[in-house]
Amino acid sequence: MTRLEPMIRSKADNLAKRLLAISSSATTGTVNAFLLCGLFSLEVVCKAGFGKEFPFEDTKDLTELLQAMDGSAPTFILDGLLPWLRPTGFAHKIPFFGEPYQCRRTWEQKSRALLREFLQLPDKDDGYFISPYLSSVDSFLGRKMNHEEFLEEAMGIMFAGSGTTSSTLAYLMYALSRPGYEAIQTRLRAELEDGGESVSELRKLPYLNAVIKETFRLYPTIISSLPRVLDEPMKVHGIDLPVGTVVNMQNYVHHRNPEVFPDPELFNPDRWLNSHADMESSLTPFSLGRRACIGLNLAWDELYIAVSSVFRNLELRLGDEMTEADMELEDRFNIAPVGRKLMLKVSKVKKLL
Repeated sequence: MTRLEPMIRSKADNLAKRLLAISSSATTGTVNAFLLCGLFSLEVVCKAGFGKEFPFEDTKDLTELLQAMDGSAPTFILDGLLPWLRPTGFAHKIPFFGEPYQCRRTWEQKSRALLREFLQLPDKDDGYFISPYLSSVDSFLGRKMNHEEFLEEAMGIMFAGSGTTSSTLAYLMYALSRPGYEAIQTRLRAELEDGGESVSELRKLPYLNAVIKETFRLYPTIISSLPRVLDEPMKVHGIDLPVGTVVNMQNYVHHRNPEVFPDPELFNPDRWLNSHADMESSLTPFSLGRRACIGLNLAWDELYIAVSSVFRNLELRLGDEMTEADMELEDRFNIAPVGRKLMLKVSKVKKLL
């Protein structure tokens, strides 16, 4: 991940600049940080995954791609329930189903265009997330992927590598910008100003880590149950579970276990400064084991760098138009605020890079 650090920092600085510029020019004095967090994470994954750069000044294409992915989320469920529907080619024209499938078509079209550009790169065979899929034999298929399978993998990388990190970053901003939480933001900024700027230095900052972990705890980006089928018998809390038993865990529930996290609904980063083993083992935003998120290192680095860039330079306050209801978690596999917005007042505390 070290080679990606300068690129991530550049995109994080763009995020900070956009937050300030848009809020300063808006008649309301606020900016939708949820959208800009999405643009940041999608810019990172498109560059790291496919070598695609988007212009800083013009975010139209990037925004359309982001909104198409978000609007496609219901099709993940519909494809499982009605697997025959999408192959007909008419799903986007059917009432009720039409809008998410139209978003899916837009997402697919933009992904095809992105892949066409990628395949023209002289260094396409090395250095990008999607590069290994060009030549390697898929262990499940027993052959190389065809173009449609390659496209599906590319779309999966875009979706998994953007919405998860952006939602975490948006909820971190929300948690620290609320009335009554100014001291947390001030304390974090002081630590960031005294610490270094490289990821290796940021990893060592205790309060930064505490703020990120507390965001993971209260706002885990995957709150759905992810079932697994046991391929060998297990005993859990004295209960014998035979082969074939379907088991799952849910981050939203065990992250709020009051026996492990006293006063569980309170956003309190201090709890992590003297954490115990049960707390650490109960925090599972990326899942655990062989099926843990393969992008967790990238996600951590993005959060370290983005939080550093934003809070070193800016002070955030929640917009007067925001309500708690706007930020209720909506489960679309990746969480998103119900209101699809996080309106913030932004002011500069030091000169932006």
